[in-house]
Amino acid sequence: MNTIRSVAIGLALAACCAAQEGTRVFISRCIQCHDPNSDSHAPLPEALGNLPWQDIVKTLETGSMKAIGAQISAADKIAVARYLGKAGPAVIPEMKGFCAAGARPKPGASWNGWGVDERNTRFQPANAAGLAAADVPKLQLKWAFGFPNTVTAYSQPTVADGRVYTGSNDGTVYALDAQSGCIYWMYQAKAMVRDAVVIGPGPRAYFGDLESNFYALDANTGKPAWQKKLDNQPFTRITGTAKLHDGRLYVPITSQEENAGANPQYSCCTFRGNVVAVDAGDGSIVWRTYTTPEPKPTRKTEAGVQYYGPSGATIWSSPTLDLKRRLLYVAAGNGFSGPDIKTADAVIAMEMDTGKIRWTQQTAPDMFNWGCAGRGGNTANCPENAGTDVDLGGSPVLLDIGSGKQMLVQGQKSAQVHGLDPDQNGKIVWSTRIGVGGAGGGIQWGIAAGDGLVFAALGESPRGAQASTAKTGMFAIDPATGKIAWNEPAPAVCKGQRGCSIAQKSPPSVIPGAVFEPSMDGHIRAHDSKTGKIIWDFDTARDFPTVNGIPAKGGSMASTGATLADGMLYVNSGYSSMPGNVLLAFGAK
Repeated sequence: MNTIRSVAIGLALAACCAAQEGTRVFISRCIQCHDPNSDSHAPLPEALGNLPWQDIVKTLETGSMKAIGAQISAADKIAVARYLGKAGPAVIPEMKGFCAAGARPKPGASWNGWGVDERNTRFQPANAAGLAAADVPKLQLKWAFGFPNTVTAYSQPTVADGRVYTGSNDGTVYALDAQSGCIYWMYQAKAMVRDAVVIGPGPRAYFGDLESNFYALDANTGKPAWQKKLDNQPFTRITGTAKLHDGRLYVPITSQEENAGANPQYSCCTFRGNVVAVDAGDGSIVWRTYTTPEPKPTRKTEAGVQYYGPSGATIWSSPTLDLKRRLLYVAAGNGFSGPDIKTADAVIAMEMDTGKIRWTQQTAPDMFNWGCAGRGGNTANCPENAGTDVDLGGSPVLLDIGSGKQMLVQGQKSAQVHGLDPDQNGKIVWSTRIGVGGAGGGIQWGIAAGDGLVFAALGESPRGAQASTAKTGMFAIDPATGKIAWNEPAPAVCKGQRGCSIAQKSPPSVIPGAVFEPSMDGHIRAHDSKTGKIIWDFDTARDFPTVNGIPAKGGSMASTGATLADGMLYVNSGYSSMPGNVLLAFGAK
């Protein structure tokens, strides 16, 4: 009896010590981001508590937190995962809602990939939208689909040939019926799938994951055709959606190495942003173009840590194709380490056939990694002349502005929208500031254009004295002049709700007469495109019954926009501080 009692006490003490150790790791490594007051809007501890602890370990090892996980020992990963997550083995819930054997989707219009067209306008014409502005107030939820074992959902849905394709945070890619949400097939990728699926001839489905693996599947069956690892740097990832044209895929490559810079013992930094042109038939690489020179050793710390540079200029977003000039435009993020480079925070034009850089236009010099916000004031990894993290996180948009002229329009985390002349090597014609900008604000994941205007949402939530005077919400801008046509402020709906924010980080989506914007407060709203007036508002931050039987709820929305085709609107809900795991489908009929 005493032996049994001693074992029980020992197990209890071991559990207690493990919990204390997990607390220590969380406070020292995690709390600065997973806190309701953090600009990172990372998931709060109570949201992470819904995940099996093994899934948290996987995220730290191979998923979205890989850069942070690299700074943490294996034992500490397990300790903090056990402290935060659910006990017991990871369980994949039984899925229901599969389509009947032999079922075939009803073909229709498409929203294929990120920006719906090669220019990334995110404008769906009336005939393809199947939805007029007058129909928008009638939109109602038709079905909901739940993603298992996840607290975020931000892969933008693709619609093609009567199916909805979407990735998920556990790496599963789903092909669903566009009208009913039933499951045609599922495919398990090696890591989280954040980009939008691209459908090409065959038909084939193309997408990448957060370890820079790129996949080609049979779009009807989900059977793999080929798979290719496109970059081998430890923190490399694919977040931007590939562009497919004439048998060639243009794939943007980014990295989270700037996060690793928060560790002063890390030899920051060596990653080089790049674009890879891939043969869509067999996955062979046609060309690769880097956005930075080869990094070289720069300086050593007193502790002997060797630093490298230049680095960074990553490409977070989908490339834009200019078929008239045979150019590909990409938006590059900040540099991670010095010396300064002109390709950081710049629009870069590359020749589609060869990848040769034709011109570069920097919109703001910006060298930054998270060593600039080092714990305890240790900023050893921070570059000299550091900027404020004002990436170009969204795709450039190519527009006709009349008289045969075009404008290349770009949003930035500095809260500026820029108009560039593609006929003058990207010369900046105008720049319009709509907010304060910075690491947690500005224009985060892109802009849209339609009805003669450019639309940009402001991804910041003013605090303190600024809250009563700062501009918020959605903006419409004249693409020829940069003048603001209207600004509709973000509604104040949070009312003290934990994790809620009025920031709007998602890219807008446009149909004739209406522009749609998902928000960090959990709402998706439609605005009259000429006046900005809100004509439809749906709160996704609640529980939903689902067609596949997975418990699901909505939350914050960022990174991904709405998809519209054949009279339906699709959006994933669940991001960071207000978690969620649901795909929602709306219709007006």
